[in-house]
Amino acid sequence: MSKSALVVVDMQRDFCEGGALAAANTPSLLQPLKNYIDEARRHGVLIVYTQDWHPANHSSFKVNGGPWPVHCVANTPGAELMPPLVAQAGDVVIHKGVGVDGAAYSGFDEATLEQQLREKGIDRVGVAGVATEYCVRATALDALKAKFETTMLEDLVRAVQDKDVPTAVADLKQAGGKLATSAAWLAATK
Repeated sequence: MSKSALVVVDMQRDFCEGGALAAANTPSLLQPLKNYIDEARRHGVLIVYTQDWHPANHSSFKVNGGPWPVHCVANTPGAELMPPLVAQAGDVVIHKGVGVDGAAYSGFDEATLEQQLREKGIDRVGVAGVATEYCVRATALDALKAKFETTMLEDLVRAVQDKDVPTAVADLKQAGGKLATSAAWLAATK
């Protein structure tokens, strides 16, 4: 029997509406994602949250010569999970981009995620969150490289630019990943 993990990518205040680097339409994602996480837990799915957790002098910030506004600085409100999402005991929380250099788009950039999934016997991951064309895409592609069966949950992701979603989906499919609704993915965990 397959063991599954739901990887919830970067659902942090700074990536949601009103944040420093907000993806589009995040208000419509929050409650459905919370409900889905609760349901997935009831099905025995491991919940994983990735969070950008940058030092204030991170190289990706415009003020330091990078492309992005200051966002998700470690231990600030902008780096917190966006309510109503809350990590619970037994969930895995991965902080990424903790060094000064490197964008750290993927939850697998900090090598502990693959190790933790292997230790828990996970062989199948569903990827949700933000932003489809950046961190969701990178996390899904790295999950595939690590040989996890990987599905992007099309109804539980949001992009910064919707025009870039087809490229992200094409990259996922070309690498052997799948695209499915969250209901179809969860139904296949049984």
